[in-house]
Amino acid sequence: MNNKPTLTVSGYRGIWDESLTLDIANSYTRAFIKFLKEYQENERPRILVSYDGRETGPEIKESIINELIKYGVDVYDGELLPTPTSIWSVRKYAYDGAIIITASHNPREYNGLKFINNKAFFLTENEIATINNYKEKDDLEIPEVEGTLVSKEIDTPNYVKEYVDFLVSFVDKEKIRGKNFKVAVDMINASACAVDPYLFAELGVELIPLNNIPDGDFGHKPEPLKENLIAIAEYTKEHNADIGFAHDPDADRLVIIDKNGEVISEEYTLALAVEAILSKEENKGKPLVTNLSTSRASYDIALKYGSEVFLSKVGELNVVLEMIKRGAVIGGEGSGGVIYPIMNFARDGFVAIILILDLLAKSDKNINEIVSEIPKYFIKKDKWPMDESFESKIEKLKNHFEGMNTIDIDGVRIDFSDDAWIHLRPSNTEPIFRLFGEAKTEERINDLFNEVKLTFEAN
Repeated sequence: MNNKPTLTVSGYRGIWDESLTLDIANSYTRAFIKFLKEYQENERPRILVSYDGRETGPEIKESIINELIKYGVDVYDGELLPTPTSIWSVRKYAYDGAIIITASHNPREYNGLKFINNKAFFLTENEIATINNYKEKDDLEIPEVEGTLVSKEIDTPNYVKEYVDFLVSFVDKEKIRGKNFKVAVDMINASACAVDPYLFAELGVELIPLNNIPDGDFGHKPEPLKENLIAIAEYTKEHNADIGFAHDPDADRLVIIDKNGEVISEEYTLALAVEAILSKEENKGKPLVTNLSTSRASYDIALKYGSEVFLSKVGELNVVLEMIKRGAVIGGEGSGGVIYPIMNFARDGFVAIILILDLLAKSDKNINEIVSEIPKYFIKKDKWPMDESFESKIEKLKNHFEGMNTIDIDGVRIDFSDDAWIHLRPSNTEPIFRLFGEAKTEERINDLFNEVKLTFEAN
């Protein structure tokens, strides 16, 4: 099986100077230019370019900007911006797309590219196939026409201010200010550093920052998992903060730390946002969309408010498209990704922060009390290297659990009568396949995972 990195629904990610070089970045940029000019039929595209704070970001940015200008693209240099801020800006200013230089939660030796189309969404599978095809041919057949660079020193909008001002207009700032919240935030020395100081100032919240110098020298492994968040957990408790938050490098995911310094499962980020939105009278009964690997906690909250839940394939765009199809008022992924369309039609860690602080301000409860009211499940995750046996593993699981409710739009998900479930699927970002699962007891989910492994091993 070919494990060579390629552009997927999660963008392109590679190890710098190995599977990602300036030549590769420029080649994908040229393919994107052809996509803009031929597929989107735009002879003079306007494109936003930004990066997430990684050390290699400025070098890649300079190189791809030169490539864009060479072929008649007008480039808006957003410099350091979170992914959700860039996506919001494309929609706000009606740009024809964006290139975001980020490897999301991958380790610091990685970087990558995410491409945004003229609808301010990530690329569809057809669009990805088109760009990959252009990239393989690497033959633009486009005249070299000089574009322009619109930098901050000339005429680029203040993206951060415009973005934050818009987001906070949807909540009761005075009520939040009246609570005198103290909030600890781990910005992981990346793109959140560009937004959090202004955001918390606008909300009137005392910010206690950690890893707040955007030099790409990550203070810990960048994936916001419990084992990587020891410092912010201790920091939150040490400073007697009301709540703590941890970003990933491009700030589309968010993890919560309670007032006792305990890292709350990333699944609760979406669950709390769902509670904040569906508890409003005008939203009760409106649909929720989550991906197949998301905890039932959000599902149970939706049922409490009479809302139907729809499941999508894993991947932000898949959730977004299902939300559009179902008219969902909120959606997201259990990895800490909240999508609230009226604020930003993208996974957005800052939207999550605002919704959770708004919920706290209106409930007169602390974060521990609110979390204690959310249905509790035990979620488990595992992964294996991708190989030729993956499809046979799917068939083995289907046969072994015959008679159970099965969804096979993305690998296979199997639901059991006691509300436990398992989901086996290939990763969008690494040459691995993942097993996710959840049950009401730790013993039950451990037993299910052991049963899956024994099924894999059976002849």
